[in-house]
Amino acid sequence: MKENFYDFNKLKRSYRSVGLKKNDSIYLTGDLFLLGQFKPTRKILYYHFKAITDLIGKGGTISFPTFSYSLAKNKKIFSLEDTPSETGALTEYLRKKKGSIRQVHPYSSITSLGKNAKFICTNNSKHAYGYDSPFQRLYELNAKYISLGIKPNLVCSLSHHVETILNVPYRFTKEFNHIVKLKDKKKIKEKFYLFVLYNYLRKIPRDKNKKIFKNFKKKNKIYKAKCGTGYIYCYSIKKFQDTTVSLLKKNIYAWMSDEPKKKIWNNF
Repeated sequence: MKENFYDFNKLKRSYRSVGLKKNDSIYLTGDLFLLGQFKPTRKILYYHFKAITDLIGKGGTISFPTFSYSLAKNKKIFSLEDTPSETGALTEYLRKKKGSIRQVHPYSSITSLGKNAKFICTNNSKHAYGYDSPFQRLYELNAKYISLGIKPNLVCSLSHHVETILNVPYRFTKEFNHIVKLKDKKKIKEKFYLFVLYNYLRKIPRDKNKKIFKNFKKKNKIYKAKCGTGYIYCYSIKKFQDTTVSLLKKNIYAWMSDEPKKKIWNNF
């Protein structure tokens, strides 16, 4: 078999190589396209799910992003059951699985499947990150962050979770009002929150988490395994959060390329 193709056996070996094991809780993200072509092609979503569940078992949990940020602009009703995930075919496939539980957040929802799904994705705060968010629950479960095809520093919502915890000065909490359709078909209008950059900072050069991951790798390991034309990556959410909190306490601007010269908060 050519290297740019992979099958179920290779996929399962790769997941095992990065450390997936029985009873693990994981957060799964990335881009399947970057792993190359799977055989049989039509079964790619099923076999990714099967490979993971074979390894983590009934005691494990899969969490994944089911973001729908477009709703922040078009204001369509957010339906827990019907609003599709905007973060790829695999997350949409998993979202539709029986037993999946989706966080009530119209823009930044996370969905979970498995033993700890209810703990992770119910009774959350109305914020995307921070206290009582799914990311904080994953931290408490010592979950693993899995990236398919994309280098970890380029797909790391965890850094924004840490920014929220430390209330970094270059972001502010923005309030939205949105109509949500719950599983019982009841519609409610609630306030939800995102931790967003000040407008004048949106076009500044980004560091792409380089300093954050350089610091993380000093004492922690990112596991990776070849799969098709790309790699599967895995690291500890708890270790990442603890390490990055410590870094941002020393350098609150570590997420940015440079400390901003103009600071809007100095005008208060």
